[in-house]
Amino acid sequence: MKILKIAGIVGFIVLCISFAFPLIGWAEPQLIFNVPGVCKVEADLNAMQLIFTAYQPGRVACEYSILAGNSYTQSEAGGWAMPEFRPAVKREPLPHYTTFIVTAGRYERIGVAICRENDRHIGCKVIR
Repeated sequence: MKILKIAGIVGFIVLCISFAFPLIGWAEPQLIFNVPGVCKVEADLNAMQLIFTAYQPGRVACEYSILAGNSYTQSEAGGWAMPEFRPAVKREPLPHYTTFIVTAGRYERIGVAICRENDRHIGCKVIR
């Protein structure tokens, strides 16, 4: 009987830790897609942000857009035209409880994904 009680407590602790894992900052950003020579797009489920990282800032800008419902965001990372485009890493809010389309790239090199976030879990279908 004592063994069952201990096993139940241990199981409960493991369950609590697994649910708290993304909330306490242990989960690494999840790669959505990579555009070779241009940039990568990741989802930070801890901070609820999309991360756009330019591989060659100042030389090759990572132009990106996010379409979620009636919301549309367009910008770039690692660019040079305006000061807000210059950072090599840009973060945008991750659309919550909704399906969204994210694109990133430069000229003919582009990545596209259709994603849906729900309770700090994300599923994406990458379209090349």
